[in-house]
Amino acid sequence: MARKPKPSEPHVHIEPSEDKTRATLTLTSGDENIALEMSLADITSLINALGTIRTGMVVNTPAPSIEGVNVVPVRRTNWALQLDRDTQGSVLAFQHPAYGPVGLVITPADATRLTQGLELHRKLNEHTWNMSGPAN
Repeated sequence: MARKPKPSEPHVHIEPSEDKTRATLTLTSGDENIALEMSLADITSLINALGTIRTGMVVNTPAPSIEGVNVVPVRRTNWALQLDRDTQGSVLAFQHPAYGPVGLVITPADATRLTQGLELHRKLNEHTWNMSGPAN
C-alpha cells in the first residue's frame, strides 16, 4: 500500500481524461499545484526522459535478479530482429505499450540458450496440448 505524502512533501499525480486521449499531470509541493495537460506524445516523451535519467542512476549497479519476479507480458505488439554490431548478436526490438519502442540485446551465447529454451517450451506446450489441451 502506498503511503500518503505529507502536505509539505512533493507529490505527483496523473489522471487520464475520460476518452483516454490525454492526461493531466499534477505536481503538488506545499500549497502550490501545477497541472499540465499532456498528449500521448507528451507522456511518451516524459517516459523516455525518466528512463534516460534512471538508466544513468543505475549504470554502476548490478542488474537485479529476474528469478521469481512477477512480469506483465506484452501479448500484442509489433517486433523485429535487428543486427547488433557491438556484440555480433541481435536486438529483439518491440513496441511496449507502456514504454514505447524497446530492444533487448541477445548475444550469440544468449541466442543459443534462448533457442534451446524456446524449443523446450515448444515441446512442453505440444505435449501438454496432446495430453489435456493448451498449457496457457
